[in-house]
Amino acid sequence: IGATTANPYHSINPAIRSRCHILEVKSLDKEAICKVLKNAFLGLLVVIFIFFAGYMMNKSTKLLEHWAYPTDYSEIVEQKSEEYGVPVSVIYAVIRTESGFDPNSESKVGARGLMQITKDAFEWIDYYRGATGADWDDMYVPEKNIDYGVWLLSYNYSKFGEWETVYAAYNAGYNKVKSWLADSRYSNDGKTFSS
Repeated sequence: IGATTANPYHSINPAIRSRCHILEVKSLDKEAICKVLKNAFLGLLVVIFIFFAGYMMNKSTKLLEHWAYPTDYSEIVEQKSEEYGVPVSVIYAVIRTESGFDPNSESKVGARGLMQITKDAFEWIDYYRGATGADWDDMYVPEKNIDYGVWLLSYNYSKFGEWETVYAAYNAGYNKVKSWLADSRYSNDGKTFSS
């Protein structure tokens, strides 16, 4: 291995020459230098584009994921999940379904807030667990609304033990679901709904 400005062909032993590739390097002219720089610049642009495209795909995936499965109010949701033993995913599913994460949402029947608590449910929960100091207008306050909603989910789960039945009771009411489960048209075992 070596380099020389003289013709190396004559000064290298023929035995070595037969096992080597001899490259002759010539100085580049202005056109060749421009071509090399142009190719290097294009290669750099391709690398930057690939990096940027990957970054944007990752960012847009996260945005789409948050849009489809928001996790707003996470501090409250996690606290109430732990307090009442209701999975975080269940709480988020109910909030997304009931209000689309709008704390000021109000249904046609007057259910309020993130978890769409009706006035009857609010009064029953307040009576059942003892006055909490909340009033009906507090159902627009995320912390209070989530507290009441998660407590109700927990209560229904303690009575029914199946999330499908809990969701039905959350929407239709405990007594209505009890009557459906007692009806053989809707339930074969009195505990779960028939398919």
